[in-house]
Amino acid sequence: MGLMGWPLLVAVIVLAVAGPVACLYLWNRVTGRLAVAGRLFMIVICQVFAVLVGGVGLNHYFEFYASWSDLFGGGKGGGTPIEQVGAGGTGARVRFERTAKVDPDVYTATVTGERSGVRSRILVWVPPGYGSPANAHQTYPVVELLPGYPGTPSTWFHAVHGAIALKEAMASGHAHPFILVAPVTTVVHGRDTECVDFPGGPRVETWLTDDVRQAVTRAFRVQPDRSAWGLMGFSTGGYCAAKMAIRRPDLFSAAVTMQGDAVPQTPEVRRDHALFTQNSVLDLLRTHRPPIALLLAGTRQDRGSDRAINQIMPLVRPPTTAFLYVLPKGGHNASVWNSMLPQAYAWLSARLSAPHPS
Repeated sequence: MGLMGWPLLVAVIVLAVAGPVACLYLWNRVTGRLAVAGRLFMIVICQVFAVLVGGVGLNHYFEFYASWSDLFGGGKGGGTPIEQVGAGGTGARVRFERTAKVDPDVYTATVTGERSGVRSRILVWVPPGYGSPANAHQTYPVVELLPGYPGTPSTWFHAVHGAIALKEAMASGHAHPFILVAPVTTVVHGRDTECVDFPGGPRVETWLTDDVRQAVTRAFRVQPDRSAWGLMGFSTGGYCAAKMAIRRPDLFSAAVTMQGDAVPQTPEVRRDHALFTQNSVLDLLRTHRPPIALLLAGTRQDRGSDRAINQIMPLVRPPTTAFLYVLPKGGHNASVWNSMLPQAYAWLSARLSAPHPS
């Protein structure tokens, strides 16, 4: 039984209901010297079932962990091979395989980064018509999607409707086609690395920038120029998107941060002054003026993102540009991020190049 999906959720709900019923039935039947211990045990079991329902239900909605291997570590991802995507670029190709577990238009591969040494998974969604013979020479812009923590790349295709929202925006004429790339950001199980290159490893930023880009460029018909590559993330992923665009303007020209922080939150980064400064959006904007565009999205009710936006905006200087998309209401959740996606895709379409023949 998978960690995601209805079977597990239904099973824990049944257990949560059956537990109190069994407790009522057995309460007065437990007698003797073990009566107190037995009744305490029944109470604890009922509480455990209740906590399980809450945990599984939250994971079902937010998809913090997509599989048992994501939860306990050691998983490498992948799926059943169906077809190999035609490659562009040079060098050794990575085999991306289609998997129905996420989305029929999503391909996945486990990649070892040549520069970072990180071995992890990348999901790639191709837009409608990508495989059509009529579009065989069409190349596409890319939006790299970054989840929050804890979270997995498949969150972008379930709880957060990354592909659905793009297809709807394309159908309405508000966005042009993109290839969506969702890499694993939690490359070390249980460790929130906040997309940082740590001295001595792991080199997470290098994985998410150079290595992911190289793997995707070699396997798909994507435009390699920075003007065709953007970043978008929510929560921790939003912070990562802004930070990496500022640090790597040679690779990206636009970034959308949805309720992202302005500075690192991980204690091990905050304890290292040099590392903190190198990865703080605020410190970077004080010393860097890269030719990039930022969309800062948040809500007035989410104090963290509202504070981050108010800290970032005064530091933006040309040629860096920043745009605001602030909703009056909304918490820090998938419903808010989904409501932001149509505007985000329209904004990215106005700043990243459109598909064109190679």
